[in-house]
Amino acid sequence: MDEEEGDTCTICFEQWTNAGDHRLSALRCGHLFGYRCIFKWLKGQTRKCPQCNKKAKHSDIVVLYARTLKALDTVEQENLKRYMVKEQMLRKQAELESAQCRLQLQVLTDECSKLRSHIQDLLVQQREQTSQHPASSRSHPSCLTSSQGQHRYIFQKTFIVSQTGNCRNMAYCNALSCLVVSQPSPEASFLPGFGVKMLSTANMKSSQYIPMHSKQIRDLAFSSQPKNLLLSASLDSTIKLTSLETNTVVQTYNTGRPVWSCCWCLDENNYVYAGLANGSVLVYDLRNTNCHVQELVPQRSRCPLVSLAYLPRAASAAFPYGGVVAGTLESASFWELKTGFSYWPHALPLEAGGYVDFQTESSTRHCLVTIRPDKTHNTMRAVLMEMSYKLNSTGEPVCSCHPVQSFLGGPTCKFLTKSAIFPSPENDGSILVGMGNEASNSAMLWDAGSGSLLQDLQTQQPVVAICPFEVNHSSYLATLTEKIVHIYKWE
Repeated sequence: MDEEEGDTCTICFEQWTNAGDHRLSALRCGHLFGYRCIFKWLKGQTRKCPQCNKKAKHSDIVVLYARTLKALDTVEQENLKRYMVKEQMLRKQAELESAQCRLQLQVLTDECSKLRSHIQDLLVQQREQTSQHPASSRSHPSCLTSSQGQHRYIFQKTFIVSQTGNCRNMAYCNALSCLVVSQPSPEASFLPGFGVKMLSTANMKSSQYIPMHSKQIRDLAFSSQPKNLLLSASLDSTIKLTSLETNTVVQTYNTGRPVWSCCWCLDENNYVYAGLANGSVLVYDLRNTNCHVQELVPQRSRCPLVSLAYLPRAASAAFPYGGVVAGTLESASFWELKTGFSYWPHALPLEAGGYVDFQTESSTRHCLVTIRPDKTHNTMRAVLMEMSYKLNSTGEPVCSCHPVQSFLGGPTCKFLTKSAIFPSPENDGSILVGMGNEASNSAMLWDAGSGSLLQDLQTQQPVVAICPFEVNHSSYLATLTEKIVHIYKWE
């Protein structure tokens, strides 16, 4: 539109004046004209406004006494006012909903506290009944069901992960039927660093490489909720969360020291743990994207935490408590998760030795400790420990463990091999234990109940990790060497 349109009579298209017979005038509808023009217009038969066609007459003409007239464009301002009113209404609604949610959360928290207290009372009653009738209550805690099945793991396929080697860890995602393996970058000259290779277990084909860290990845762990988040720990002093839906890193935490291990809290899905080179455990809340919320300082030696394994709470008379089993090269502790998300350390009475790995089995409340050869024992050992406790004089639990079975491996231990403890695919209540044997380049598989060796799965290189998984109601076992993943099926 013409910039001078606001100074022009819309009848004669000449500028109006502030005096004389063409002075600025207006009708009741608000439209502006020169006095002479609108007076003549209303003399005719039309007797309507030339612009809006509303009825008008000579007495409706109003002379405006203004030297200049400019129309201020306030459309955007009025729109902003309407948007502001709308946003204020939405904000009030959101505040109301937030208040209602906080109230509901408080109610649920109170109910949860009551239920926890009730569970503790029931456990106390059960322990009292057990002490009064030990023979009829339950079997000895060290008794494990032995597997009676005739099935075995049969070799299915191999995946070459890295031509240069240096693979160390793997983890399985049930939701995506995907096995991820840590490895150095396949294109180190263009994209240096370390990441994971994705292997689809649905069609048994390898997928893409996801870059993640600048230094070696020491540990991997998937969350239960949400089911597609991968937690990784690296010697580059970071832990990272990677979404396998978008194949991108969505959160990075700087730990300040190299990270040797990590795990998820299985009682509170928003929390993760990082085991540092100085023996400390950093606790992170995923809702806090800045830094850790707690630091669990080691009670004994400050050497690297080779393993973190979370044991969830359970309605078990033998060991109902939940917390983190933190194992260093020289000692181990159980950090009990208390009410209010505080922790209490319990030193585990393990025999002296060089510890390589710690794993937990939640259903039977056992812990598997892998120990390297030493002067007393000339072979690697996987010792099955049963978690236990007793109440002190103030009624507080003192958590401990005791060995129930030992499994002997080979005479060498170059790698920090990750062992495995898991329910038998026979679903008969028995537990299987797997450990790598560097001397024979194999993965040894035992029945935890009887201690008998079930299989010795041969590989061409030392096994550094073992991972059981299920796909389409079939059970599989994956073994990892520095370069290759071997897949076995339970048949």
